[in-house]
This record gives sequence, structure tokens and C-alpha cells, in this order.
Amino acid sequence: MLRFDPSRRRLGRWAGAAALAPWLASCGGGGGSGDASALLPLIATPAQAAYVQAVQNITATYHPPGVLAAVRIPGQTTWTQAYGLADLASAAPMTLAETFPVRSITKSFTVTLFLQLVHNGQLGLDDKVGRYVTGVPNGDLIGLADLAGNQSGLVDYSGTAGFFDIFIKDPLHVWTPQQLLAFSFAETPTFLPGEQYQYSNTNTVLLGVVIETVTGMALADLMAADIFKPLALTGTTYPSSAVLPPPTPTGYGVDVETGVPDAQPLISPTSLAGSGAMASTLADLLVWGEALGRGTLLTAELQALRESRSRAVTNGPEYDNYGLGIGQIGNWWGHTGSGVGFQVATMFLASRGATISVMVNASPDGGRHDLNIAQELFEQLAAVVEAA
Repeated sequence: MLRFDPSRRRLGRWAGAAALAPWLASCGGGGGSGDASALLPLIATPAQAAYVQAVQNITATYHPPGVLAAVRIPGQTTWTQAYGLADLASAAPMTLAETFPVRSITKSFTVTLFLQLVHNGQLGLDDKVGRYVTGVPNGDLIGLADLAGNQSGLVDYSGTAGFFDIFIKDPLHVWTPQQLLAFSFAETPTFLPGEQYQYSNTNTVLLGVVIETVTGMALADLMAADIFKPLALTGTTYPSSAVLPPPTPTGYGVDVETGVPDAQPLISPTSLAGSGAMASTLADLLVWGEALGRGTLLTAELQALRESRSRAVTNGPEYDNYGLGIGQIGNWWGHTGSGVGFQVATMFLASRGATISVMVNASPDGGRHDLNIAQELFEQLAAVVEAA
């Protein structure tokens, strides 16, 4: 398998022996922006002091240019802060209004639409994908829930040489989902459905095609009507263009050992489709983290099934377990996203009704491609919440 280094200096050069998927949308940053502690707010409570210390720890260790972080606990004032820089060249400060690509958090939205259609009787969890899309290897064996839970065995299109060669030369290349899937369908599946776990962008791109086929509507329109509107996610989009509503931070690849940053190219969200095309704000991500964790848009039965059909993670983002478009880290459930200059996480703790969301305009350069700085910060913030 292949991985690319998406920095401007090195675009077009092959590297390493791992999958491209974690860079594109693995739902795994750094950048030298100076001392973030100089921008820290006044401390109001011991918990907030601990949150600030967590940010200081992360910025000192991994050097992300900018950080957005929020902690919401019922009965307490929501802690929401912006640190560092949105753009190093102009020294523009990071603000709470920034629009970020959220990469693989898109998967949690796509699977939520799928589960809503299951509730409505338009799709079945164990319907075979070949019923809706022709040409899928093992399409008569792969259930839709296998796609939602990364258990299909289908090869990740974003790790194929055919896709990679085009993407690395033209990150703004416009794709159809069918073109993305063709790279996967040309390969032999790595295992039979349900036998193993393998994180793959192919799964939710294909699930998105199934959803569009059954409903006759574009995924973007369905998300707007059935998720964004009910939750009042006014800053969240499923865009077709790499240019997002301002303000938008610059994404950086950062050598987390040296802190040296490198501005990353914009990429077409069509290269990720239902696996990673979306963009959002910190405020909306906080709302979505709670809705995802509580199952606000699903029945209690489907939410329980979403989590219970999880299995231990063996590759990709470092969840403990992964269910149907939702991951578990410790006692928290939610989703992360990573790739090409941006990393994000939003997680929910049912026992406290607590939600944590983190966004950084960085992804790791050098030898730490498996690292998700947003997840690292989430875990430090989560430790504070659980200790309280």
C-alpha cells in the first residue's frame, strides 16, 4: 500500500509503506506558530485551568499553528476557546468562527442518513449492496451494515496507485463517486464481509451512492434536510468546492519533532465524497458530537444497535472499537477526522452528558502520520472531565 506526503515541497513524490486513507480522511497535526500560552484566556475555574494546561501541553509537544477547543457539560458554562494562528504568513489569529474541513467526521453523517432510511423502511441493515449498485466485488455478500462498520473487505480506493497518481498531480481534480469506486472495484477484496475490520473510505462513498440511488436525492441535499436543518447546523456544509465560507484557516503539514510547518494544498472534497467531503465550525461540531453520541436523530433501538455492532479496531484511526459510523475511545463515542492539513474530533460521554470538540489546522509531517493531534488533545480534555 502507498502513502503520500501532501506538502507543497513534496507533492508528486511517492513515500512510505502505508495507506493513503489516513491522510485523506482517516477518521490522524503540528505547525510552528510560537508560544500559544501568550494567547491563553484568563482562568476562571480549576477545570478551565486544566483545559488550558492540556492545550499548552499539546502545543508544546506537537506545535499546531492554531487550535479550537470546546467542552460542554450540563449545568456548567461551556468552555470554548481559540488559540494560535489561522494563517502563519499573515499572522491572522484563529477565531471561533473558522470553517474547517472535517474529513472523516463526514462518515458519521453518511451513516446517520443510512440508519434513518433503515428506520423508514427504505433500506435494511443486511440488504446486499449488489441490490443497489452493480459491479461491486462480493456485492451479493456485502451487507449495508458491513459498509457502515468498515467490515466489507473492499479495497480502499484512496490507497490505490491509480487514484493516487491523479490526486497527487491535481489535488483539485473533480471526481464522481463512481470514478472513486472504480479504483476499488478493480481490486480483489482483502477478506469476506464481516470477517475482519478494515477502515476504508470506499465503504462510506459506496454507502452514499446507495443512499442517493434509493432516495433519488443528492447526498448534500439529504444532509441539509435531514441533519443540518433539524439540528440547526448553520455552519455545516457538504461542499463540492475546496473554497469554503470565510474565515477558513490554512492547513499545514508540520514536522512534530522540529515544529517546521508547510502549507498544504487545497483538495477537492469530491475526492472524498461520503467519506470525508464535509466542512463545519466548532460550534456546529459541538452540537453534532452530542447528537451523534445521544442518537438524537435516531430511535433508541437504532442508536443502541449502532454501538453494539462494533468491533475492535485493527487499522486506521486509533479508536478502541468502531460501530456503525461511530467510534469508541474509552467511555466516549463519536468520530475523528484527519488529513492534508486539518485534524478534528468530536466525542460524547453519556454518563456525564459531556461533549468535547477539537479542531487543529495541522496534520503530522515526517514520520508520525499515524498521529491525530486533535484526538490527543481530546484525550487530555476528557481526562479532566472524567476526573471532576
